[in-house]
Amino acid sequence: MKKYLKLYPIYVSRSIKARLSYRFDAFVGIFGFLIENALLFFTLYLTVGAIPSLNGWDVNMMGFLYGFYLIPKALDHILSDQVWQLSNGGIARGILDKYLIKPLNPLFQLVVEMIQLEGFGELILGIFFLIFFTPYVTITWTVSNIFALIVCVIFSMLFFFATKLTFASISFWTKRSIEVMTTIYDFSNFAKYPIQIFHQAIRFVLTYILPFSVVIFFPVEALLFGGNVWEQVLYVVIASTCMIGVSLLVWSQGIKRYESAGS
Repeated sequence: MKKYLKLYPIYVSRSIKARLSYRFDAFVGIFGFLIENALLFFTLYLTVGAIPSLNGWDVNMMGFLYGFYLIPKALDHILSDQVWQLSNGGIARGILDKYLIKPLNPLFQLVVEMIQLEGFGELILGIFFLIFFTPYVTITWTVSNIFALIVCVIFSMLFFFATKLTFASISFWTKRSIEVMTTIYDFSNFAKYPIQIFHQAIRFVLTYILPFSVVIFFPVEALLFGGNVWEQVLYVVIASTCMIGVSLLVWSQGIKRYESAGS
């Protein structure tokens, strides 16, 4: 573990230097993601703003929820975007070959190979939304609540990563799983809305099958409506830990089936 903790900043530094060798391209990417998400929220703002409330949620609450949703998603985007390559034909191209000849964990090498700077556009917008909408919502900010929110962000990020890794690892059997992975990942968009507005079938999926609402919506709901925030944190930790376990199991079984592109 100590070896990987020492290597991680070295890999990250190398990746950032490589990305910044094309600074204009990196800036355009960051700005593009920021504008894309701002426009998506603007559409949501106009839709929700036209009605008094959405099952008790006004547009300011929705803005706060949107901001919280963006932060763990952005961190996952920044830190582990290379996993998408695995599902996007990476197995057939043999992208793991270079990792398997080194005396390091191949999953570690895959994850740290690229820092996706574009994700900073989402991260900046998410933090901005939290700061901007906080004065317009009823939240009692205490040290406990702030710490709970930070824990939720960390474990929600791990949940996004584990979900991605699980469905990317399916490509060990199918050679390509980008379509499935994209569909599953897009389910996270439902977590930007109050779960009560959805059909019971969707609620069940978002709570027990792909619990994006557990890691995103319920902690914010508890914070805004005076619920037990730490109880929700416990559910976030359980959901994320279970998904991490599943993802590592699928990855470990899948990599045993990996064949070099040259074989």
